[in-house]
Amino acid sequence: MRVLKIIGKAAVAFYEELFFHSAVGLAHLACWLLVIPGPFALAGVYGIGQRAVREKAVNWRLIWDTIREFGVRSFLLFLIILLGYAIVAVNLWFYNVPEISPFPASVAVWTTPIFTIIGVLWTGVAFYAQAFLMELEDPKMLVVLRNSLFLTVLKPLNTLGFLLVSALVTALSIALPVLLVVLPGFLATLSLTAVRTLLADLTERAKAMDRDEESDGLADQDSTGEIATAGQASQQDADTSAQV
Repeated sequence: MRVLKIIGKAAVAFYEELFFHSAVGLAHLACWLLVIPGPFALAGVYGIGQRAVREKAVNWRLIWDTIREFGVRSFLLFLIILLGYAIVAVNLWFYNVPEISPFPASVAVWTTPIFTIIGVLWTGVAFYAQAFLMELEDPKMLVVLRNSLFLTVLKPLNTLGFLLVSALVTALSIALPVLLVVLPGFLATLSLTAVRTLLADLTERAKAMDRDEESDGLADQDSTGEIATAGQASQQDADTSAQV
C-alpha cells in the first residue's frame, strides 16, 4: 500500500536524524510554552526533516538559517490554520446550540456533517501546508494553501491514512509524554515525504497522459495520411479510366 511505503520511508529518514530531532524538539517544546516563538521553532524542525528526506547532511547553522528564512511565514501560516479551525468550530457550535441558533434543529442535521467534512479537509490542508511552504521555490501563502487543498482532494485516501497515523502517533505521545519531544520531527518528516512522493506520482501520471495524447495524435495523423493517400490513388485511377 502506498501510504505504508511513504510512512516507512519517512520513519527511516526521521531515525537517521534522531539526534537533531531530539535536540531541536526540546527547544521547540520550550518555545511553544511561550506561544509566539512556537511556529518559528517549527520551521527549524521542518528544516531538519527536509534535509533528511533529501538525504543531505544537517548542521546547526542550517537549522538557524531555516528559522530566519521561514519563521515569519510559519507564524503567519499558523495563524491562518488557527483561524480556519476557529471558523469551523464556531459554525458547529452556532448551529448546534438551540439557545443561540435562530434555525430549527433540522438545519443542524445538514450543517453539522458539512462543517465536519470542511474540518477534515482543513486538517488535510494543515498537514501538507508547512511542507509546501518549505518545498516551493516561491512560497506565497495562497499558493501554499491552494496546493495543500488540491493534494488533499486529489489524494483523499492517502491523506486520510496520513491523518490517521498522525492521530495515533499523537495519542501515543500523550500517553508517553517523553515522545512529545520527537513528535514534531516525525510529523514534519512524514508530511515532507508525503508531499514529495505524491507530487512525483501526480507529475509522472500527467507526463504519461501527455505521452498517450501525443501517441494518439500521431496515430490520427497516420490514419489521416493513409486515407488521403488512398483517396489520391482512387482519383488517379478514375482519371486514367476517363482518359482511356
